[in-house]
Amino acid sequence: MEKHHKADYQKLQNRGLTGRNNIEYLADDDLIAAANAALALQMPLLLTGEAGCGKTDFAFAAASQLTDGRLEEAYVRSDTVAQDLLYSYDSIRRFGEAQIDPDAAPADIREYLQLNALGKGLCSTDPPVVLIDEIDKAPRDLPNDLLRELEQGSFEISELNQSAVSCEMPINIDDPLTYKKVMNRPDNVRKPFIVITSNVERQLPDPFLRRCIFFHIRFPDESQLLKILEARFPNQQPLFLQRTLTIFQHMRGVSNITKKPATSELINWAEVLCYEDSEKKLEVIERSIQDKSRVSWSDLPGLCCLIKLREDREALGIVD
Repeated sequence: MEKHHKADYQKLQNRGLTGRNNIEYLADDDLIAAANAALALQMPLLLTGEAGCGKTDFAFAAASQLTDGRLEEAYVRSDTVAQDLLYSYDSIRRFGEAQIDPDAAPADIREYLQLNALGKGLCSTDPPVVLIDEIDKAPRDLPNDLLRELEQGSFEISELNQSAVSCEMPINIDDPLTYKKVMNRPDNVRKPFIVITSNVERQLPDPFLRRCIFFHIRFPDESQLLKILEARFPNQQPLFLQRTLTIFQHMRGVSNITKKPATSELINWAEVLCYEDSEKKLEVIERSIQDKSRVSWSDLPGLCCLIKLREDREALGIVD
C-alpha cells in the first residue's frame, strides 16, 4: 500500500457542502468521517440507503469542496459492463467511415476511443470526483471486474496492440492519440475520490466490498429533516414547514405502506405545496393527526408526490 503523509490529501469539512443546483447539503458527521477515511486510504466510498436519501447528491457535495465542482458521472444500467465505465470504442463509426472512403478513414484506431467517467478519473493529472451510481443494477460480474482498476488505479484498452502504440508521450485524457495499451495513473498523483452508490437491490460480492469504505445513510430524524426543509425553503414560514414535516412523518409511520416516501419526495412535495393554496387542507390533516382521529389522506394536496404504489394508496384508505 502506498504511504502518504497526512498533508498529502484533502479532507472534507462538514460545512459549505453544496449538492446539485448549488443547494446546501446537510451531511451527518459520521458520513464525513467515512468519506475522509476513504480519502486517506485512497479507496472508494460505497454508500447505501433507501432511494432518495441523498447518496448521489453526496458525490456532488464532495466535488464542491474537493475539486471545485468537477465530477465525472457514470450511471449504471442492467447491461453495463466494466469497460463502459472506463472507455468507449466506436467500432461502428470506424467501420462506416472505412466503407464510405477507405483512404480518408484515420489509420490510428485511437481516433475511435474515448475515456469515460472512471477512465478519466484514473488517468487525469488533476483527478475529479467520480460517481458510479446504483452499481447494484449491473450484472453480478461488474463489481468483480473492477477489482484491479479500483485497487491499482490502472486498466487496459483491449483494442490496442502494445507494440503498435508509442509509450513516449504522457497520457492526456483529452487526446486519444496519447492513449496506450495499459492506461496507468500519472506518477505522484493520488487516485480520484470515487463515490459508489447502491440501493441494495442485491448483495455485492465480498471481494468488492473489501476494497471499499462502507457507509449506510440512515433516514434523517425530525430535526435533520426540518433543517433540510429550512435550507431548501428559506422564505417559507416555520409553521408551514413544521406542519408539512408532521404530516410526512405520520405518513411514513403507517405500518402497512410498502414504499415509504423518502427525503427527496418530501422536498418535491413541499415544493408543490408552495405553489398551491394548501394551508387550510394541511391544517385539517394535522389536526386529525393530533386528535388521533382517522386521517382523510385523499384530501392531502400533492399526494401524488409521496405515494407511488397503488397498494399503498389502498393502505391509506384512498379509493380510486
